[in-house]
Amino acid sequence: MMNIIQIPTFTDNYVWIMHELNNDFAVVVDPGESKPIIDALNINNLQLSDILLTHHHHDHIGGVKKLKEIYPAANIYGPEDIRIPTTIDVKDNQTIWLDSINEEFRVIDVRGHTNSHIAYYFKNKLFCGDTLFSCGCGRLFEGTYEDMYKALIKIKNLPKETMVYCAHEYTLDNIGFAKIVDPKNLDLLEREKEVKYLLKNGFFTIPSTLENELKVNPFLRFDVKDIKNSVQNHFSKKISSDAEVFKYTREWKDNEYD
Repeated sequence: MMNIIQIPTFTDNYVWIMHELNNDFAVVVDPGESKPIIDALNINNLQLSDILLTHHHHDHIGGVKKLKEIYPAANIYGPEDIRIPTTIDVKDNQTIWLDSINEEFRVIDVRGHTNSHIAYYFKNKLFCGDTLFSCGCGRLFEGTYEDMYKALIKIKNLPKETMVYCAHEYTLDNIGFAKIVDPKNLDLLEREKEVKYLLKNGFFTIPSTLENELKVNPFLRFDVKDIKNSVQNHFSKKISSDAEVFKYTREWKDNEYD
């Protein structure tokens, strides 16, 4: 049975540690700093066997060097990018078998936030870095709107029961913008109540589910009439495609909310 440990780092990052309950090896996703990870591994009597990296930003890879010093046998998987300290490069649709936890992961190219961003998917679990957040999506630092749109289409088409393990606690702030774009969405208002309760009581709002995100996340709802109308009214222009709805929704948030 797989256990997933959620480790808060920095001010709003999450690192994910996966291990089987019957063995001592662990896989870590996007360790932006090392100490919280080392502490968690030691507390749980785990040995680090593999590191999965989604992209090159420091808050996702900053702990790799120290972890590799302490666990020199650990494999480091990630996209082929000179900025990422991988030992094994992976690419879109490649499958990775990790002996240490007896699991096979599928790599998904989700470029947009960065040009080489990837996600890892297995057994209805998605580790998506900074591509998709609860009620939001990542900024476009390197990729194009078309890149991110295609990435979100890939995620949107995964099984609805998929658990979404993103890398930041941005949910409540994202809801603030989502309510502007989608003010009549009752599911979104219920999600806001849930999120406020969770945060008030010291709980995380992540992971989310894809099923829920399809109901409340404006960046996955570019094919919904209410979102399209809202964007058209805001920009006072006719929008013809779902890709354009996404583009202008992202511009709206970048320029007038964040």
